[in-house]
Amino acid sequence: MLASSAHQLHTPSVQKQGLTLTFPTLPSTISKVEEFIASGQTDPDPLIDIVEHDPSVSLNVLRRVNSPYHGLRREVESIDRAVRLLGFVEVSSIIMIEGVEELQEHFDTHSALLRQVAHSAVFTGRFAQGLTKALDVEEDWTRLAFSAGFIHAMGRLVLLHIQPDRYATLAEAGTMPLPDTEAEAHAFGENYRTLAPQAADHWELPERVCSVLQIAASPADEPESPSKMLGVSIRNGGDLARRDLDENFAASLDTSEDAENSEASEDSSVSRIDDLMMTVAQDASTYASEVGHF
Repeated sequence: MLASSAHQLHTPSVQKQGLTLTFPTLPSTISKVEEFIASGQTDPDPLIDIVEHDPSVSLNVLRRVNSPYHGLRREVESIDRAVRLLGFVEVSSIIMIEGVEELQEHFDTHSALLRQVAHSAVFTGRFAQGLTKALDVEEDWTRLAFSAGFIHAMGRLVLLHIQPDRYATLAEAGTMPLPDTEAEAHAFGENYRTLAPQAADHWELPERVCSVLQIAASPADEPESPSKMLGVSIRNGGDLARRDLDENFAASLDTSEDAENSEASEDSSVSRIDDLMMTVAQDASTYASEVGHF
């Protein structure tokens, strides 16, 4: 673990269509969470330690656990108890969003866009975790799903870091709040999916995270495996995350009884997975919109 507050920024000599790739500094709290997740540990003590050593994260964790959303009868004052009550994913979400908030000073003129990137990151991570769990993917891959999905969406942060005004203009020109991969590739020669594994490698994140992000960027030729299932789930989550920022997205998720009966009447794996995706997308949409508000 690096002793400094974050990995130091350097500029690789990589160019794509005249685009020199540089990467924003990743806050150390995000790096620590990624390392903890990739280690496969189930003991929450390392996560508790991360929270306790960051006053801002500690405050938000306590605010979250004591919010009306959780409906606790007694106020929680202990970080240890708060982390155990909230659970792994929610605490990780708070830590990672707080890490993105640390970057605000570097994107002060595009703070709204940065917030949209953070929202899409939480949605993608939540969706990937929920879908892999629903599909009974092995637990160690499911545990990795949230953090890998979060970093996948952070590929957009690289483009915003390299040319903030140009990326903001591209976002404003689209029909949705964030550009799609085709628009990004046309404008920059790269898109957020292909940049995510490069960023993860630059940030020295665990190899398993980097490999899953590589699969998510290009899953077509990969053999069937839990890692491919996770990569495809992340990819789908990233697509849905763009739609989730559109106010009509929630309304498009039909969870009425008639829709459920219709799905149940179709005895096919395709309709079953479509139903799972719809249900998990609803959960991810709700979660992403709530987790950043205390």
